[in-house]
Amino acid sequence: MPYAGATGARLYYEVHGQGEPLLLHPGFGCTVEIYWANTQPLAKHFRVIVLDPRGAGRSSIGDVSATPKTYADDAAAVLDAEGIAAAHVFGTSFGGMMVQHIALEHPQRVRRLVLGCTTAGGPQHVLPPPENMLKFIAASDITDPVAAVRSTYALNYSDAYIAAHDAEIIARSQANAELRSTPEGRATQIAAVQAHDTHARLRDIACPTFVAHGIDDGTVPVENGRVLAAGIPGSRLKEYPGGRHLFFMECADELNADIVAFLREGDASAK
Repeated sequence: MPYAGATGARLYYEVHGQGEPLLLHPGFGCTVEIYWANTQPLAKHFRVIVLDPRGAGRSSIGDVSATPKTYADDAAAVLDAEGIAAAHVFGTSFGGMMVQHIALEHPQRVRRLVLGCTTAGGPQHVLPPPENMLKFIAASDITDPVAAVRSTYALNYSDAYIAAHDAEIIARSQANAELRSTPEGRATQIAAVQAHDTHARLRDIACPTFVAHGIDDGTVPVENGRVLAAGIPGSRLKEYPGGRHLFFMECADELNADIVAFLREGDASAK
């Protein structure tokens, strides 16, 4: 699989499918594999480019202090490596934070933007209950991948989904154990999260934007999605009933269909 060079870093990415380009940016500490329920379905309609962000998986951390602009520039470097002038962009959680900066720092590179389970950050960010945040933070320090995944089950999935898919979730966590982020990698991404605050700049996001959020998200409460939709001109919001933080897995069929419909708006060839 290819790599792209960025500021002091080597970025791993994959390409699936053909058609208009669609860049997928994973969340905190996550890699290409987090989009197991989205990449292939979307690749039936688009040329999907999905990367390991610096500080996660097969991408290096680099020798710079990471800022949101660093991650925006990384995304541009991946598009450059594929010879893509502009792409649709989809990011979730931490990835959703960073893709806001792609739209702000490289507006000419973004056709349409999809923001999932994310926030504008800063002091106006709506926090989850303290016990939820403690669980999320503690999971990174649990060395056993199965125990780590199960420690945040209630934050990420509905009870019904856990009951039906426990074996699958555990199998994926074991298969991808070697890709878990390191403390250094997490620190790199945390620095970018701490610097992330787009509240005053949301009005400058000029591309068509779709905000998607699970109503029962216990990590990034849905109020944050509502703030994004209210602040980005012309954007729209859809809330997914029963969806928790990883709603893009649990509600994948519905979300994927919504993304395809949104990205194809105005595309005469799709009519």
